[in-house]
Amino acid sequence: MNISVIGLGKLGLCTAACFASTGHTVYGFDLNDHFRSELKSRRNPIEETGLTELLESAWERLHIVDSYEAALQSSDITLIIVPTPSLPDGRFTNDYLVKVLEGLAPALKSKSSFHIVDVVSTVMPGSCDTVFTPLLEKATGKRCGTGFGLVYNPEFIALGSVIRNFLNPDMVLIGASDERSGSAVSELYTSTCKTRPTMAVMSLVNAEITKISLNCYVTMKISYANGLAAICEQVPGADVDVITAAIGADSRVGSKCLKGGLGFGGPCFPRDNLAFQAFAEEFGSEALLGKAVVAVNNSIPERLFSRIARHCAPPAKVALLGLSYKADTHIIEESHSIMLAKMLVAAGYQVALHDPKALDAACDLLGNDVVCCVDPYECLTGAAAIALLTDWPRYRDLDWERVAMLAAPGSLILDSWRTAMNNDMSAFTYIPVGVGISAKDTVL
Repeated sequence: MNISVIGLGKLGLCTAACFASTGHTVYGFDLNDHFRSELKSRRNPIEETGLTELLESAWERLHIVDSYEAALQSSDITLIIVPTPSLPDGRFTNDYLVKVLEGLAPALKSKSSFHIVDVVSTVMPGSCDTVFTPLLEKATGKRCGTGFGLVYNPEFIALGSVIRNFLNPDMVLIGASDERSGSAVSELYTSTCKTRPTMAVMSLVNAEITKISLNCYVTMKISYANGLAAICEQVPGADVDVITAAIGADSRVGSKCLKGGLGFGGPCFPRDNLAFQAFAEEFGSEALLGKAVVAVNNSIPERLFSRIARHCAPPAKVALLGLSYKADTHIIEESHSIMLAKMLVAAGYQVALHDPKALDAACDLLGNDVVCCVDPYECLTGAAAIALLTDWPRYRDLDWERVAMLAAPGSLILDSWRTAMNNDMSAFTYIPVGVGISAKDTVL
Protein backbone atom coordinates (compact mmCIF):
# COMPACT_ATOMS: atom_id res chain seq x y z
CA MET A 1 0.00 0.00 0.00
CA ASN A 2 0.93 3.66 -0.30
CA ILE A 3 0.63 5.30 3.10
CA SER A 4 1.73 8.56 4.67
CA VAL A 5 2.75 9.27 8.25
CA ILE A 6 2.37 12.75 9.74
CA GLY A 7 4.62 13.17 12.78
CA LEU A 8 8.00 11.43 12.79
CA GLY A 9 8.74 11.39 16.50
CA LYS A 10 9.33 8.40 18.78
CA LEU A 11 6.26 6.47 17.62
CA GLY A 12 5.76 8.02 14.19
CA LEU A 13 9.19 7.22 12.80
CA CYS A 14 9.07 3.67 14.18
CA THR A 15 5.65 3.22 12.58
CA ALA A 16 6.87 4.53 9.24
CA ALA A 17 9.96 2.30 9.36
CA CYS A 18 7.94 -0.79 10.25
CA PHE A 19 5.56 -0.30 7.32
CA ALA A 20 8.36 0.52 4.88
CA SER A 21 10.53 -2.41 5.98
CA THR A 22 7.67 -4.82 5.29
CA GLY A 23 7.13 -3.64 1.72
CA HIS A 24 4.77 -0.66 1.90
CA THR A 25 5.66 2.66 0.32
CA VAL A 26 5.69 5.34 3.00
CA TYR A 27 5.66 9.13 2.70
CA GLY A 28 6.66 10.86 5.92
CA PHE A 29 6.20 14.47 6.97
CA ASP A 30 7.11 16.32 10.14
CA LEU A 31 7.10 20.05 10.89
CA ASN A 32 10.55 19.65 12.45
CA ASP A 33 12.97 20.76 9.73
CA HIS A 34 15.89 19.05 11.47
CA PHE A 35 14.11 15.69 11.52
CA ARG A 36 13.27 15.94 7.84
CA SER A 37 16.82 16.94 6.92
CA GLU A 38 18.36 14.09 8.93
CA LEU A 39 15.99 11.53 7.46
CA LYS A 40 16.56 12.74 3.91
CA SER A 41 20.25 12.15 4.56
CA ARG A 42 19.37 8.68 5.85
CA ARG A 43 20.34 9.46 9.42
CA ASN A 44 18.18 8.44 12.39
CA PRO A 45 17.29 11.40 14.70
CA ILE A 46 15.39 9.25 17.25
CA GLU A 47 16.78 6.98 19.98
CA GLU A 48 14.79 3.75 20.10
CA THR A 49 15.90 0.14 20.36
CA GLY A 50 16.43 -1.41 16.91
CA LEU A 51 15.27 1.64 14.94
CA THR A 52 18.58 2.42 13.22
CA GLU A 53 18.90 -1.17 12.05
CA LEU A 54 15.29 -1.29 10.86
CA LEU A 55 15.71 1.90 8.87
CA GLU A 56 18.49 0.25 6.87
CA SER A 57 15.88 -2.07 5.37
CA ALA A 58 13.33 0.75 5.00
CA TRP A 59 15.16 3.63 3.33
CA GLU A 60 14.33 2.59 -0.24
CA ARG A 61 10.59 2.76 0.47
CA LEU A 62 10.61 5.64 2.98
CA HIS A 63 10.24 9.03 1.30
CA ILE A 64 10.43 12.25 3.32
CA VAL A 65 8.24 15.02 1.89
CA ASP A 66 7.94 18.70 2.75
CA SER A 67 4.20 19.32 2.96
CA TYR A 68 0.88 17.90 4.08
CA GLU A 69 -0.29 18.00 0.48
CA ALA A 70 2.60 15.89 -0.82
CA ALA A 71 2.06 13.33 1.92
CA LEU A 72 -1.69 12.97 1.34
CA GLN A 73 -1.66 13.09 -2.45
CA SER A 74 0.96 10.35 -2.63
CA SER A 75 -0.93 7.90 -0.44
CA ASP A 76 -4.23 6.15 0.20
CA ILE A 77 -4.08 6.20 3.99
CA THR A 78 -2.64 8.99 6.16
CA LEU A 79 -1.66 8.15 9.74
CA ILE A 80 -1.44 11.09 12.16
CA ILE A 81 0.90 10.58 15.11
CA VAL A 82 1.34 13.85 16.99
CA PRO A 83 1.26 14.78 20.69
CA THR A 84 -2.00 15.25 22.60
CA PRO A 85 -0.72 16.92 25.80
CA SER A 86 -2.64 16.78 29.04
CA LEU A 87 -4.60 19.78 30.26
CA PRO A 88 -4.67 20.77 33.96
CA ASP A 89 -7.90 18.79 34.47
CA GLY A 90 -6.31 15.62 33.05
CA ARG A 91 -8.05 15.70 29.68
CA PHE A 92 -6.04 15.47 26.45
CA THR A 93 -5.98 18.45 24.14
CA ASN A 94 -6.58 17.97 20.41
CA ASP A 95 -4.80 21.19 19.41
CA TYR A 96 -1.97 19.52 17.49
CA LEU A 97 -4.33 17.09 15.81
CA VAL A 98 -6.66 19.88 14.77
CA LYS A 99 -3.76 21.78 13.18
CA VAL A 100 -2.76 18.68 11.21
CA LEU A 101 -6.31 18.06 10.03
CA GLU A 102 -6.61 21.68 8.97
CA GLY A 103 -3.34 21.29 7.08
CA LEU A 104 -4.54 18.12 5.34
CA ALA A 105 -8.02 19.39 4.50
CA PRO A 106 -7.19 21.32 1.27
CA ALA A 107 -5.43 18.29 -0.24
CA LEU A 108 -8.24 16.02 0.92
CA LYS A 109 -10.78 18.35 -0.67
CA SER A 110 -9.04 18.37 -4.04
CA LYS A 111 -8.36 14.64 -4.15
CA SER A 112 -10.80 12.78 -6.36
CA SER A 113 -10.24 9.30 -4.92
CA PHE A 114 -11.34 7.98 -1.53
CA HIS A 115 -8.76 8.69 1.17
CA ILE A 116 -8.55 7.40 4.74
CA VAL A 117 -7.45 9.67 7.58
CA ASP A 118 -6.14 7.50 10.43
CA VAL A 119 -5.71 9.14 13.85
CA VAL A 120 -3.15 7.21 15.91
CA SER A 121 -2.63 9.74 18.71
CA THR A 122 -4.48 8.99 21.95
CA VAL A 123 -7.58 11.18 22.27
CA MET A 124 -10.48 11.73 24.64
CA PRO A 125 -13.54 9.60 23.83
CA GLY A 126 -15.91 11.46 21.53
CA SER A 127 -13.18 13.41 19.71
CA CYS A 128 -13.64 11.70 16.34
CA ASP A 129 -17.40 12.14 16.17
CA THR A 130 -17.66 15.62 17.69
CA VAL A 131 -14.42 17.32 16.59
CA PHE A 132 -12.57 15.61 13.76
CA THR A 133 -15.47 14.53 11.54
CA PRO A 134 -17.26 17.92 11.59
CA LEU A 135 -13.96 19.71 10.94
CA LEU A 136 -13.09 17.61 7.90
CA GLU A 137 -16.61 17.61 6.49
CA LYS A 138 -16.85 21.39 6.73
CA ALA A 139 -13.37 21.99 5.30
CA THR A 140 -13.69 19.54 2.39
CA GLY A 141 -17.38 19.62 1.57
CA LYS A 142 -17.28 15.82 1.61
CA ARG A 143 -19.22 13.40 3.77
CA CYS A 144 -17.32 11.13 6.16
CA GLY A 145 -17.75 7.50 5.20
CA THR A 146 -18.42 8.19 1.53
CA GLY A 147 -16.15 11.05 0.42
CA PHE A 148 -13.37 10.08 2.83
CA GLY A 149 -12.85 7.67 5.71
CA LEU A 150 -11.91 8.39 9.32
CA VAL A 151 -10.19 5.77 11.48
CA TYR A 152 -9.04 5.83 15.09
CA ASN A 153 -6.14 3.39 15.34
CA PRO A 154 -4.03 3.91 18.50
CA GLU A 155 -1.00 1.75 19.15
CA PHE A 156 -0.18 -0.26 22.28
CA ILE A 157 3.57 0.08 22.58
CA ALA A 158 6.19 0.84 25.21
CA LEU A 159 9.24 3.03 24.72
CA GLY A 160 12.32 0.88 24.41
CA SER A 161 10.35 -1.89 22.71
CA VAL A 162 8.26 0.07 20.18
CA ILE A 163 9.32 -1.92 17.14
CA ARG A 164 8.88 -5.32 18.78
CA ASN A 165 5.48 -4.29 20.15
CA PHE A 166 4.37 -2.84 16.81
CA LEU A 167 5.30 -5.89 14.75
CA ASN A 168 4.05 -8.45 17.28
CA PRO A 169 0.77 -7.14 18.72
CA ASP A 170 -1.87 -9.22 20.48
CA MET A 171 -4.55 -6.98 19.06
CA VAL A 172 -4.89 -4.14 16.55
CA LEU A 173 -7.56 -1.62 17.57
CA ILE A 174 -9.46 -0.01 14.68
CA GLY A 175 -12.34 2.38 15.12
CA ALA A 176 -13.80 3.16 11.70
CA SER A 177 -16.35 5.51 10.24
CA ASP A 178 -17.28 2.92 7.60
CA GLU A 179 -16.64 -0.69 6.62
CA ARG A 180 -14.36 0.20 3.70
CA SER A 181 -11.98 2.18 5.90
CA GLY A 182 -11.92 -0.45 8.63
CA SER A 183 -11.15 -3.21 6.13
CA ALA A 184 -8.35 -1.24 4.48
CA VAL A 185 -6.58 -0.53 7.76
CA SER A 186 -7.05 -4.16 8.84
CA GLU A 187 -5.40 -5.27 5.60
CA LEU A 188 -2.53 -2.85 6.18
CA TYR A 189 -1.72 -4.33 9.58
CA THR A 190 -2.33 -7.94 8.54
CA SER A 191 0.32 -7.52 5.84
CA THR A 192 2.75 -5.86 8.26
CA CYS A 193 2.56 -7.70 11.59
CA LYS A 194 4.65 -10.81 12.17
CA THR A 195 1.93 -12.29 14.34
CA ARG A 196 -1.71 -12.88 13.50
CA PRO A 197 -3.30 -10.39 15.88
CA THR A 198 -6.96 -9.96 16.65
CA MET A 199 -8.37 -7.21 14.46
CA ALA A 200 -10.73 -5.40 16.82
CA VAL A 201 -12.81 -3.31 14.40
CA MET A 202 -15.55 -1.20 15.96
CA SER A 203 -17.10 2.25 16.01
CA LEU A 204 -14.96 5.32 16.55
CA VAL A 205 -16.20 6.07 20.07
CA ASN A 206 -15.88 2.46 21.21
CA ALA A 207 -12.28 2.40 20.02
CA GLU A 208 -11.57 5.66 21.85
CA ILE A 209 -12.90 4.21 25.10
CA THR A 210 -11.13 0.90 24.53
CA LYS A 211 -7.73 2.53 24.16
CA ILE A 212 -7.81 4.57 27.34
CA SER A 213 -9.58 1.94 29.46
CA LEU A 214 -7.22 -0.86 28.38
CA ASN A 215 -4.23 1.18 29.49
CA CYS A 216 -5.94 1.86 32.79
CA TYR A 217 -6.56 -1.86 33.25
CA VAL A 218 -2.85 -2.56 32.77
CA THR A 219 -1.95 0.02 35.42
CA MET A 220 -4.48 -1.61 37.74
CA LYS A 221 -2.49 -4.87 37.49
CA ILE A 222 0.74 -2.99 38.19
CA SER A 223 -0.69 -1.23 41.23
CA TYR A 224 -2.29 -4.45 42.47
CA ALA A 225 1.12 -6.16 42.43
CA ASN A 226 2.76 -3.17 44.13
CA GLY A 227 0.07 -2.98 46.78
CA LEU A 228 0.57 -6.69 47.39
CA ALA A 229 4.34 -6.14 47.65
CA ALA A 230 3.80 -3.51 50.35
CA ILE A 231 1.72 -5.99 52.36
CA CYS A 232 4.20 -8.84 51.88
CA GLU A 233 7.01 -6.73 53.30
CA GLN A 234 5.21 -6.73 56.64
CA VAL A 235 4.60 -10.50 56.77
CA PRO A 236 7.51 -12.76 57.85
CA GLY A 237 8.33 -15.22 55.06
CA ALA A 238 6.07 -13.65 52.44
CA ASP A 239 7.44 -13.28 48.88
CA VAL A 240 5.56 -11.22 46.30
CA ASP A 241 7.23 -13.01 43.37
CA VAL A 242 6.06 -16.43 44.52
CA ILE A 243 2.54 -15.13 45.03
CA THR A 244 2.20 -13.19 41.77
CA ALA A 245 3.60 -16.14 39.79
CA ALA A 246 0.74 -18.27 41.07
CA ILE A 247 -1.86 -15.54 40.56
CA GLY A 248 -0.64 -14.92 37.02
CA ALA A 249 -0.89 -18.61 36.14
CA ASP A 250 -4.67 -18.31 36.37
CA SER A 251 -5.95 -17.59 32.85
CA ARG A 252 -8.48 -15.16 34.28
CA VAL A 253 -5.59 -12.94 35.38
CA GLY A 254 -2.45 -13.57 33.29
CA SER A 255 1.15 -12.92 34.27
CA LYS A 256 1.97 -9.79 32.24
CA CYS A 257 2.48 -6.60 34.27
CA LEU A 258 1.93 -8.49 37.52
CA LYS A 259 5.26 -7.96 39.28
CA GLY A 260 5.80 -5.97 42.43
CA GLY A 261 8.49 -3.31 42.21
CA LEU A 262 8.44 0.31 41.17
CA GLY A 263 5.22 1.78 39.83
CA PHE A 264 4.25 2.88 36.35
CA GLY A 265 5.63 6.07 34.82
CA GLY A 266 6.50 7.43 31.41
CA PRO A 267 4.51 9.56 29.00
CA CYS A 268 1.34 7.43 28.76
CA PHE A 269 0.10 5.43 31.75
CA PRO A 270 0.01 8.17 34.43
CA ARG A 271 -1.84 10.63 32.21
CA ASP A 272 -4.20 7.99 30.79
CA ASN A 273 -5.48 7.29 34.28
CA LEU A 274 -6.18 10.95 34.93
CA ALA A 275 -7.83 11.34 31.53
CA PHE A 276 -10.08 8.35 32.14
CA GLN A 277 -11.20 9.85 35.45
CA ALA A 278 -11.96 13.16 33.71
CA PHE A 279 -13.87 11.30 31.00
CA ALA A 280 -15.98 9.44 33.56
CA GLU A 281 -16.78 12.65 35.43
CA GLU A 282 -17.80 14.38 32.20
CA PHE A 283 -20.59 11.83 31.84
CA GLY A 284 -21.66 11.94 35.48
CA SER A 285 -19.79 8.84 36.59
CA GLU A 286 -16.71 8.18 38.71
CA ALA A 287 -13.67 5.98 38.03
CA LEU A 288 -13.27 4.80 41.62
CA LEU A 289 -10.87 2.00 40.81
CA GLY A 290 -8.69 4.34 38.77
CA LYS A 291 -8.32 6.69 41.72
CA ALA A 292 -7.14 3.81 43.91
CA VAL A 293 -4.65 2.74 41.22
CA VAL A 294 -3.15 6.22 41.10
CA ALA A 295 -3.04 6.45 44.91
CA VAL A 296 -1.08 3.19 45.17
CA ASN A 297 1.29 4.29 42.44
CA ASN A 298 1.90 7.69 44.03
CA SER A 299 2.72 6.07 47.38
CA ILE A 300 5.73 4.10 46.15
CA PRO A 301 8.46 6.79 46.13
CA GLU A 302 7.45 7.81 49.67
CA ARG A 303 7.62 4.16 50.80
CA LEU A 304 11.14 3.82 49.39
CA PHE A 305 12.18 7.12 50.98
CA SER A 306 10.91 5.93 54.38
CA ARG A 307 13.00 2.76 54.11
CA ILE A 308 16.11 4.81 53.47
CA ALA A 309 15.35 7.38 56.18
CA ARG A 310 15.00 4.62 58.80
CA HIS A 311 18.47 3.36 57.96
CA CYS A 312 20.48 6.57 57.71
CA ALA A 313 20.02 10.27 58.33
CA PRO A 314 21.07 13.28 56.24
CA PRO A 315 23.65 14.17 55.05
CA ALA A 316 24.49 10.51 54.39
CA LYS A 317 25.21 9.51 50.81
CA VAL A 318 22.48 7.63 48.93
CA ALA A 319 23.20 6.01 45.58
CA LEU A 320 20.37 5.52 43.10
CA LEU A 321 20.97 3.00 40.32
CA GLY A 322 18.43 3.31 37.51
CA LEU A 323 16.70 6.58 36.64
CA SER A 324 14.54 5.97 33.55
CA TYR A 325 10.92 5.02 34.16
CA LYS A 326 11.69 1.57 32.71
CA ALA A 327 14.67 -0.27 31.27
CA ASP A 328 15.74 0.11 27.63
CA THR A 329 14.82 3.78 27.40
CA HIS A 330 16.29 7.15 28.34
CA ILE A 331 12.90 8.63 29.26
CA ILE A 332 12.58 9.95 32.84
CA GLU A 333 9.05 11.39 32.57
CA GLU A 334 7.05 10.43 35.69
CA SER A 335 9.94 8.21 36.82
CA HIS A 336 9.71 7.05 40.43
CA SER A 337 13.51 7.14 40.60
CA ILE A 338 13.48 10.87 39.86
CA MET A 339 10.71 11.45 42.40
CA LEU A 340 12.77 9.62 45.03
CA ALA A 341 15.87 11.63 44.13
CA LYS A 342 13.98 14.89 44.64
CA MET A 343 12.71 13.71 48.04
CA LEU A 344 16.21 12.77 49.17
CA VAL A 345 17.72 16.06 47.99
CA ALA A 346 14.98 18.03 49.75
CA ALA A 347 15.69 16.10 52.97
CA GLY A 348 19.40 16.96 52.85
CA TYR A 349 20.95 13.69 51.66
CA GLN A 350 23.94 13.53 49.31
CA VAL A 351 22.52 11.86 46.22
CA ALA A 352 24.58 10.08 43.57
CA LEU A 353 23.01 8.82 40.34
CA HIS A 354 23.74 6.24 37.66
CA ASP A 355 21.81 5.01 34.63
CA PRO A 356 22.98 3.43 31.35
CA LYS A 357 20.87 5.76 29.18
CA ALA A 358 19.01 8.34 31.26
CA LEU A 359 21.90 9.90 33.21
CA ASP A 360 22.19 13.03 31.07
CA ALA A 361 18.45 13.73 31.17
CA ALA A 362 18.30 13.21 34.93
CA CYS A 363 21.31 15.41 35.62
CA ASP A 364 19.98 18.16 33.37
CA LEU A 365 16.78 18.09 35.41
CA LEU A 366 18.32 17.84 38.90
CA GLY A 367 21.41 19.96 38.26
CA ASN A 368 23.98 20.58 40.98
CA ASP A 369 21.80 19.02 43.67
CA VAL A 370 23.08 15.56 42.71
CA VAL A 371 26.32 13.87 41.67
CA CYS A 372 26.16 12.10 38.31
CA CYS A 373 28.38 9.07 37.81
CA VAL A 374 29.16 7.30 34.55
CA ASP A 375 30.53 4.30 36.49
CA PRO A 376 28.04 2.53 38.82
CA TYR A 377 30.83 1.62 41.26
CA GLU A 378 31.81 5.28 41.55
CA CYS A 379 28.17 6.05 42.27
CA LEU A 380 27.92 3.72 45.23
CA THR A 381 31.37 4.41 46.74
CA GLY A 382 30.86 5.56 50.33
CA ALA A 383 27.07 5.19 50.11
CA ALA A 384 25.18 4.48 53.31
CA ALA A 385 22.20 3.38 51.21
CA ILE A 386 21.98 1.97 47.68
CA ALA A 387 18.66 1.73 45.87
CA LEU A 388 18.40 -0.59 42.87
CA LEU A 389 15.57 1.03 40.97
CA THR A 390 15.13 0.63 37.19
CA ASP A 391 15.51 -3.04 36.23
CA TRP A 392 18.49 -2.63 33.90
CA PRO A 393 20.15 -5.99 33.06
CA ARG A 394 23.64 -4.70 33.92
CA TYR A 395 22.66 -4.24 37.56
CA ARG A 396 22.05 -7.99 37.83
CA ASP A 397 25.78 -8.51 37.24
CA LEU A 398 27.15 -6.17 39.89
CA ASP A 399 30.13 -7.53 41.82
CA TRP A 400 28.74 -7.46 45.35
CA GLU A 401 32.08 -8.30 46.98
CA ARG A 402 33.48 -5.20 45.34
CA VAL A 403 30.41 -3.19 46.38
CA ALA A 404 30.93 -4.27 50.00
CA MET A 405 34.48 -2.86 49.92
CA LEU A 406 33.40 0.44 48.33
CA ALA A 407 30.16 1.26 50.17
CA ALA A 408 29.83 2.27 53.81
CA PRO A 409 29.90 -0.65 56.28
CA GLY A 410 26.51 -2.31 56.65
CA SER A 411 25.02 -0.12 53.94
CA LEU A 412 21.37 -0.55 53.04
CA ILE A 413 20.62 -2.29 49.75
CA LEU A 414 17.05 -1.51 48.73
CA ASP A 415 16.38 -3.95 45.88
CA SER A 416 13.23 -2.96 44.01
CA TRP A 417 13.16 -5.99 41.69
CA ARG A 418 14.92 -8.61 43.84
CA THR A 419 17.82 -8.81 41.37
CA ALA A 420 20.48 -9.48 44.02
CA MET A 421 18.61 -12.05 46.12
CA ASN A 422 20.70 -14.99 44.91
CA ASN A 423 23.98 -13.34 45.95
CA ASP A 424 25.68 -13.31 49.34
CA MET A 425 24.34 -10.07 50.80
CA SER A 426 25.47 -10.68 54.39
CA ALA A 427 27.77 -7.63 54.30
CA PHE A 428 24.76 -5.36 53.85
CA THR A 429 21.42 -4.53 55.36
CA TYR A 430 19.60 -6.11 52.47
CA ILE A 431 15.93 -5.25 51.89
CA PRO A 432 14.27 -6.86 48.86
CA VAL A 433 11.07 -4.95 48.10
CA GLY A 434 8.02 -7.17 48.44
CA VAL A 435 9.65 -9.79 50.63
CA GLY A 436 8.71 -10.10 54.28
CA ILE A 437 11.37 -9.99 56.97
CA SER A 438 11.90 -13.06 59.09
CA ALA A 439 11.31 -13.02 62.81
CA LYS A 440 15.05 -12.83 63.54
CA ASP A 441 15.64 -9.81 61.30
CA THR A 442 15.72 -6.27 62.59
CA VAL A 443 12.72 -4.21 61.55
CA LEU A 444 13.87 -1.01 59.86
